[in-house]
Amino acid sequence: MQLTLNSGPGKNAGIFIGSSVFHDLNNFLGNLSSATSSIFILTEPKIRICCLGPLTALVPDLYNAEVLEVQGGEKSKSLESAETLWNTLAAKGASRNSLLINLGGGVVTDLGGFVASTFKRGIPFIHIPTSLLGMVDAAIGGKTGVNLGDVKNQVGTFHDPEAIFIHTGFLRTLDPDEQRSGFAEIIKIALAADSGLWKRLLSIPLKDLMNNTADESAWEDLISASVALKYRIVEQDFREQNIREILNFGHTMGHAFESLSMQKNGKPLSHGHAIALGMICESYLSSLKTGLDRKLRDDIIRMIFPEYSYFPLQKEDRDFMMDFMGHDKKRRGSGIRFTLLREPGTAIPGVTCSPEEIASSFDFYSTLES
Repeated sequence: MQLTLNSGPGKNAGIFIGSSVFHDLNNFLGNLSSATSSIFILTEPKIRICCLGPLTALVPDLYNAEVLEVQGGEKSKSLESAETLWNTLAAKGASRNSLLINLGGGVVTDLGGFVASTFKRGIPFIHIPTSLLGMVDAAIGGKTGVNLGDVKNQVGTFHDPEAIFIHTGFLRTLDPDEQRSGFAEIIKIALAADSGLWKRLLSIPLKDLMNNTADESAWEDLISASVALKYRIVEQDFREQNIREILNFGHTMGHAFESLSMQKNGKPLSHGHAIALGMICESYLSSLKTGLDRKLRDDIIRMIFPEYSYFPLQKEDRDFMMDFMGHDKKRRGSGIRFTLLREPGTAIPGVTCSPEEIASSFDFYSTLES
């Protein structure tokens, strides 16, 4: 399956989805070969072991590509990692005609896209996402970025890849927790923009999906629907000036949960787990501020629990999260801006909530512990 979608100004990114995308990648590289001076593959150790071999075996043009590695995890999404990669590319003679292939999850595609979009003022790159999170969210839409300390994506660019190749067979390399992390982003985009997709999710046997016992076509259908939906939004607002903000539902609170868990445990909740908890708190705020029906709010909570476990909040944790959100990109005056729901499929960006309202969402979240 191929989607050709316009996102960035004058840009048509080909997105190939399915179990036979390596054939499409061979054709793509064949068309580039005369103009491309060298090919680099950015990946991480775990992905190199399970995914690089099958890729190079089926795509001969990549057999002699130069492989670059970063360690897995959010700590690699840093300016220090970017500087190391810039220096490595320069030392290995990369030019403006070189191609960088980002093979991995959201960390690799975010970091690799940032490195490619800034090295020599921009070199071509493509994404081959290997995680569900990467397939439905991180690799889609032209955002690149690195973190500053514990604050996510504070430095980055808007820059589309030349193409994206989504091989659904890579999902078999993921454990159930990784599947859940990506599935949270499918829940998010359905709630923010497509009531029909939300109703489909309510009827899906999640256990089969998370344990990889569902037919692969089920994943392909969900991924294709999510990707097409996100691109429909992105092509209207590539630089996130208005409608694209609806994709932030769950993320203001979610990023705070993610940062808190890193500070407390030294290892963060997965991105999707944190966003799922953020959606719970922001669904409560939606019932308070934008008229989300309480029954629909409770439907959202039933979808999220028990797939995403409760993360306890102490008083000092609430203070941390409030302070964190105050330093995030969404601060306005004494309140914090959220994307909230009017109903599943209809999100309202830019809703300012007071500290007291946010505190009441923490109170509500705490009642769900049992």
